[in-house]
Amino acid sequence: MTTVGIYIDGPNMERGLWNSGDIPILERIGTLFVEYGSTLGQVVEGRVFVDEDTVWKTDRTRENYQRHGFILVESKSFRYIDPKTKRVVFGKSLTDPSMHCAIVDRLHDEDCPDIFIVATGDKDITIVLDYIYEHGKNASVIGEANSLSNYLVSKCDALGFGCHILQLVNRSMKAKKAGKVPSVESSALELRVTDAEGQPVSMEHYKKERDLRSDKLNPNNIAYWRSRGYSERPPDWERRTRKKRKR
Repeated sequence: MTTVGIYIDGPNMERGLWNSGDIPILERIGTLFVEYGSTLGQVVEGRVFVDEDTVWKTDRTRENYQRHGFILVESKSFRYIDPKTKRVVFGKSLTDPSMHCAIVDRLHDEDCPDIFIVATGDKDITIVLDYIYEHGKNASVIGEANSLSNYLVSKCDALGFGCHILQLVNRSMKAKKAGKVPSVESSALELRVTDAEGQPVSMEHYKKERDLRSDKLNPNNIAYWRSRGYSERPPDWERRTRKKRKR
């Protein structure tokens, strides 16, 4: 009998699915993970790693996790003073290292799951994937489409692990008017990336689009300035870019 363990980076999934508008998935996320895990084997454990500052976007998410027996593992979140508002706010937390350590520690148990379903889009989980591989176990990574690291996708390919994308398809206004948006019950783990019209695109195209989007958010990259109108560019933007590239 193949056993399956599900380990979820709670804040990462909350943020990604909420920002992308995939609320139906977010509210049924525990159900979806268990259903997917059951196709791989018998789900024997499920943990959701959160921090003390976690604010659920919708209470249905937490309720759905708990309904399926997921254990919520809370970690420390660190505070700092915002220099602008002078208020004490929460910053980095120990959610990621807490999940990483839990998985690595589990690998040394006799009843360790045969397959780890790891829900996150962060590339720092790749170190843990190496440990899973070295211990002769399998893994399947699941991340929200817009927050899934390219390096993480490549790492999964190199190790022969599954890497799935969690998103609703056919979410565009055109699709909604045509009545093609899937119901909450049919929302599932998609093994493909889609464009705004719900049409599948290749992983190579997806990676290029993600890289370009990342470059457009980086002031040290020429794509950042080219993506903005002339009115938003400083007079010396070309000089600044050349200077950054030399460094």
